[in-house]
Amino acid sequence: MAWLPSADPARPPFEAWLSHRPELRDLYKRFYGAIWDEELLPRNLVELCRIRIAQIHGCAAELAVRDSASAVTAVQVAELDDWGHATHFSPVERAVLTIAEKMPWSHHEITDAEYAEVREHLTEPQTVALTVALALFDANCRLRLVFDLDPSAARAAASASGPLH
Repeated sequence: MAWLPSADPARPPFEAWLSHRPELRDLYKRFYGAIWDEELLPRNLVELCRIRIAQIHGCAAELAVRDSASAVTAVQVAELDDWGHATHFSPVERAVLTIAEKMPWSHHEITDAEYAEVREHLTEPQTVALTVALALFDANCRLRLVFDLDPSAARAAASASGPLH
C-alpha cells in the first residue's frame, strides 16, 4: 500500500491502516465484531454471506479470512459462486444468499418477497442483523480493496476483542 503508510506496524495491516483514526477503528471493531461475538445469527449463515460478498467483489484479502467456528464446508465454499444451482445449501442458506448476492451492486433490487423468504427462517431481529452484516461485509471488502491489502495477512473473522486481519 503505497498511498497510506501504516499507523501502527505492530497491528495486522487492515487494523493498522484504520489506526490512523483509532476512535473509528475501535467503533468499527465493536460494530463488526458484534456480528461474530454475540452470535446474532448462525455462524454458518454469516460466513457463507461474507465469503459470497468477497467473491462478488473479487476481494482476495477477504476471501483469505475464515471463521473456523462456522460449519461451512469446503464443498459449500467450492460451490458458492454458483450456489443457485448447487445442491449443498439449505433453504435458509439459499434465502440469505439471495439477499447477499444483491447487496454489493444491486441492493435496490432486493424485493419484499425475498425478505419474506428470509423471514420464514429468521426472526425480525435476526433479519435486521443479517442486513447490517451484509452491508458491513460489503464495506469490509471495499476497504480491503482500497487499502490493497495483502491476502497473506488475513487470518480469522473479526471480533470486537481480537484484531482485524
